[in-house]
Amino acid sequence: MGGTDGQMAWDLYREVHKGLRYALFGVTAQAGRTDAGDDAGVAALVEEWGTVRFLLDGHHAHEDTYVDALVQAHAADLSDELEAGHRTSDEAIAALTAAAGALAVAPAADRWPLIRAFYLDLADFTALYLTHLRFEEDRVMPALNAGMSDDELAEVTGIIRGSVPPPDMCVFIRSMVPAMDLSERVDMLGGMHQGAPPEIFELFRAAAEGCLSEADYRAVADAAGF
Repeated sequence: MGGTDGQMAWDLYREVHKGLRYALFGVTAQAGRTDAGDDAGVAALVEEWGTVRFLLDGHHAHEDTYVDALVQAHAADLSDELEAGHRTSDEAIAALTAAAGALAVAPAADRWPLIRAFYLDLADFTALYLTHLRFEEDRVMPALNAGMSDDELAEVTGIIRGSVPPPDMCVFIRSMVPAMDLSERVDMLGGMHQGAPPEIFELFRAAAEGCLSEADYRAVADAAGF
């Protein structure tokens, strides 16, 4: 997580935000190409939205539990805007989940307007959410860096990662790792390799291998020593 470009000492948001962007871009593109008459395609879209919602909900829970108090302590002037962004996002996620549920049970003949609305609303949400992510990255994180040491932020990062059950972490890995650069992959997976029990790390390793090309997986495995 430590920065090497001299621009920010630590970024709690970097890898998970990359994963959320990757997941949202993917499901939005999937919604745009799904044929309303394709039962399997519609079912796959609804399932994928469920996975993306899981990631979004999990990230928001981690922020509520571990980050909000830090913002109050070190960037209280940003707290209201941050919380407003969270409320708006949660409302949109709930609406999209309801729309996906309606789409899942609709007869094929009735799906076209539903899938069109879901696609457009999902695209609008993605655009809105990107602005929220940028606010956290450009405003909140620099304030936390100013008020906290690298060691303190590293401890928070470790606590957040350690709080995620291994099967849930594998879901995050499948979106985060493909969106990260090599140094970030090595940092995260190498840390897991060193800190997790072998049987738990094997879950993480397999998830990473499954979402990377053979060349990309070999690069991170060689660099991280697993």
